[in-house]
Amino acid sequence: MVFDGGCLLGAAAAMETQACVGGAVVVFAKCPIAGSSKTRLAPLLGAEGAARLAKAMLSDVLVSLSECALLRNTLKVLVYAPGTQSGESHIVSILHSLHLSYHMMDIDPSKDEQSDQINSLDENREHNVSDATGWILLPMKSSAPTNSNIHTEQKQSPIASKSCLTSSSLGGKLEDALERTRKLISSTVNDKNKSNLNEAVLFLGMDSPELPIEEIVYGLQQSNDHSPINEHTSNCKANKSEKNNGKAHMCPAHDGGYGLLSVPKHAPSSKIFSSVRWSNSLTAVSQLKALTDCGVQVSLGKLMYDVDEPADVKSLTMRLARSRGIENRTKDSFSAAQTDDSLSNLSSGISLVVSSSKTASYPHHTWKALLDLNAIQSDGGNLNTLYRGA
Repeated sequence: MVFDGGCLLGAAAAMETQACVGGAVVVFAKCPIAGSSKTRLAPLLGAEGAARLAKAMLSDVLVSLSECALLRNTLKVLVYAPGTQSGESHIVSILHSLHLSYHMMDIDPSKDEQSDQINSLDENREHNVSDATGWILLPMKSSAPTNSNIHTEQKQSPIASKSCLTSSSLGGKLEDALERTRKLISSTVNDKNKSNLNEAVLFLGMDSPELPIEEIVYGLQQSNDHSPINEHTSNCKANKSEKNNGKAHMCPAHDGGYGLLSVPKHAPSSKIFSSVRWSNSLTAVSQLKALTDCGVQVSLGKLMYDVDEPADVKSLTMRLARSRGIENRTKDSFSAAQTDDSLSNLSSGISLVVSSSKTASYPHHTWKALLDLNAIQSDGGNLNTLYRGA
């Protein structure tokens, strides 16, 4: 592995060369519905409480990205599941509660005759400052056809009447979202600006409310095929005549997956997700292999933390409490620089970006939800995490 010069420095360089990094951020979200969302947290918080925490975490992700000045010219795409009318209504109600603007889109990457939707989006972004930071809502592509949607599938529409966010088909959903987002990026700029267009696409989930903003900015700039930043930050051997110099950027997660992935334009959407082992302790490693097998160099950022299990809730409250300065002295087992041992033996096409920065947007909605659910209590500066039924 090659150690890079630090994510904070990389992000600072990106800010100097390009005030707004462009590209697109894609958030994958499952509608926070009681009984179907965060079900593994139900023994701790109850079905309603688990859904409430999921909604709070999604809210923090959306607000943090919307309020980031450096991402003002970055497309913000929310891919939601289920991709039904009910799912759409649920997501729209959350955006309304957060006072965030949005645009409904139905983009099929296999078709070109969708100019009316894209032109409307382009005009809003050009003439309305508030809409320039609005979210583009895309229903998630469905899984294999069912009796209720097979007719729709035969018409080759990527939008089915039912869809869900499951690990068995996650690769296909990421591929579809990448293709649709790339089409959005390339279609919302004038031809004269396309030569310097940042077509990097960065994926995030809703399970990590502690967004590392500097990693997002760095990732979008790192994956920009046209960015001069890559000439200064690349530590891997490369042909200097290579036209595409953007690299992928990944933040691995504590459970073996990953919480953030940015990919450059030249990364083939049909291949980079097809061999990934989803819901596995080797998900991040297999994703790295899939990228490097396609000739895409990868840099690694800081560790991120998903919230999937009851123990994750306890860990989250401890980290948030430390940030608020109300926790007593405890063992620090959550170092941001810690990397899973399974990532220690990787190919030469991968570089590790070591960041000492703790820059992250504070998840206020998540903290409030935890307090309201009595999942945490603060008494005289002491933090207690309550495991119900334990």
